[in-house]
Amino acid sequence: MKNDEIQKENTAKNDYNNFINNLSKDLNIEEYKIIICFKKLDLDYKDEYYEKNYSLSKEIVCSFYGLLNSYVRTDLATEELDIQIKRFDEVYIDTAPLIQEDWFLYFIANVSSSLRRRRKKLVILEKTMEELYGIAHNEEKDLDVRLRAKVRPFLIKYLATKGLVKKVDTGSIGIADDHLVALLKKRGKNNNILLITQDRYLSERIVQLGENLNRNIELPHHSLVQRFMSRKFVDDDIVKKVVVCELLKNGDLLRLYICQHCGDSYYDKLFDCGGFVLCSSCYYDIESEKQKKIINKEKEEQNRKKELKEIEEKRDLEKEIITVSKLIKQKQRKMYFVISLILLLILVIIFITL
Repeated sequence: MKNDEIQKENTAKNDYNNFINNLSKDLNIEEYKIIICFKKLDLDYKDEYYEKNYSLSKEIVCSFYGLLNSYVRTDLATEELDIQIKRFDEVYIDTAPLIQEDWFLYFIANVSSSLRRRRKKLVILEKTMEELYGIAHNEEKDLDVRLRAKVRPFLIKYLATKGLVKKVDTGSIGIADDHLVALLKKRGKNNNILLITQDRYLSERIVQLGENLNRNIELPHHSLVQRFMSRKFVDDDIVKKVVVCELLKNGDLLRLYICQHCGDSYYDKLFDCGGFVLCSSCYYDIESEKQKKIINKEKEEQNRKKELKEIEEKRDLEKEIITVSKLIKQKQRKMYFVISLILLLILVIIFITL
């Protein structure tokens, strides 16, 4: 029995040694640092859960030390993200995207260069940090969610030291959603803003907020001198956009729009336009209705032309009938004239012979 127990202990020891060794090779980091990471987070790296969930363990270590190289993509995604990020003056991120698997690590790894180059920062509310703490200690949440919520503050702190993240304190009363709405209502008047959130209801609130800001904005009047000095019409520059996106796998973004026809929200690519755009279903219905109207109009036009043609043909027929009738009457007159003349001649002859 003792030999069996010793053998099991040796097997377990080899397993977690291999686990630590594999992490060390993958992340190009010393093994003792990985062990320190687990101990700092009060986690047992010998627990087989971390070996079975290798990608999560890798994510924990990367978040703890700010190791993002393994999450950098080599496809065209970085170029697309750069194009998207440069449109905005401020980029905010909600709680849920931070702990949605490893998607945030992909996102920040691929926008870091763009943020540095454009001297922009990702804005995170202190209220969001409070929510992360609450999730990390909420036993009702899944273990992987709690672990991410526990380790993300280390990554956020690391990113802040690199000048990529700015934390904003908006108070601790209420929920983070209301804090974001109030802050974006204030900041959205003078800035192009991007909010990244997985919360659809919050997204709809923010899109509506952006629409209201643009609807109620008072455009200043610029004199001819001001326009000449600026060399452009600056009124359009006053209108700003408040855009909401959902974070996807590998750090991609999808924007939320609200259909101005049916009022439903939907996700699509991040286009440079307003937030109220027809959904594909309503667009199809409207286009179908337009086509029906065009077809009906064409049919009405064809029927009208047909009626006009029939009327014209009827008129031509009537003219033809009238013409024939006139010819007959003319012939009759001629015949009557000839007969009358003959009779007159006969009478004259008779009168002479007498």
